[in-house]
Amino acid sequence: MLKVGKIEYINVLPVYFGFIDGVIPFEYQFKEAVPSALNELLREGKIDISPISSYEFITNSEKYFLFPNFSISSFGEVKSVLFFSKLPIHQLHRKDVWLTKSSMTSRALIEYLLKNRYGVEPNYYYYSMKEGNLPKSATAVLAIGDDAFKFLKDKNFRFIYDLGEEWKNIYDLPFVFAVWAVRRQTVENQPLSVKKIYNKFLESKKYGLNHLKKIAARYAPRVGLTEKECMEYFKCLNYDFTNLHKKAINKFAQLLGFDIKVEKFLLSM
Repeated sequence: MLKVGKIEYINVLPVYFGFIDGVIPFEYQFKEAVPSALNELLREGKIDISPISSYEFITNSEKYFLFPNFSISSFGEVKSVLFFSKLPIHQLHRKDVWLTKSSMTSRALIEYLLKNRYGVEPNYYYYSMKEGNLPKSATAVLAIGDDAFKFLKDKNFRFIYDLGEEWKNIYDLPFVFAVWAVRRQTVENQPLSVKKIYNKFLESKKYGLNHLKKIAARYAPRVGLTEKECMEYFKCLNYDFTNLHKKAINKFAQLLGFDIKVEKFLLSM
């Protein structure tokens, strides 16, 4: 039986809600984890299909094919990939900056922005909310997903930067935070199962996007949001993978020093 990854944050619920609500039958096994853990599980062959960080795809593209029509992206503000700072961002040179271990893409993006847009090179440290190793003395913190909503209540950080918005302001492109990837070996060994799962994901995504209010009502309290705030959050997110998304991920790859064209990795479904 194929094993399928699921990010444990609410940002993926519109894609998975058809399965969660029992409308789309799904006989495969789900593995739920933070993005960086799913990256590792897929890379090591412990799961077969999963949303992964765009950074993971870029740096290990030879291992994967991608589902067309799926991503977690934003055209500007994303609301859940946030950089919190006690100082203006251009004053962070040699200051202590703590980056979440949960995301590879967001870490790569903030490191690029700090160095190349703001001309600062902080001292980087890494934390996990589950490990509880983030010191209160941190000058700045990168938080993602549901954790970002918790940090919004922390009044110690006067300056908040939305990474989706930062990217849009520079390149006038969406930012692709995650893509849906399939191990190449899985495609070669079980092509019909992969196609079947892809079609089920299309159905589930369609159902989820048509029932955002239901998702918000059910899950907003889990992350401390009102139903209205949750709906506003979902409206910032985009789950497609158009030519503009492909252009954006190719641009990000180029900035990271990788010469890849994402079009070559898309499955023909």
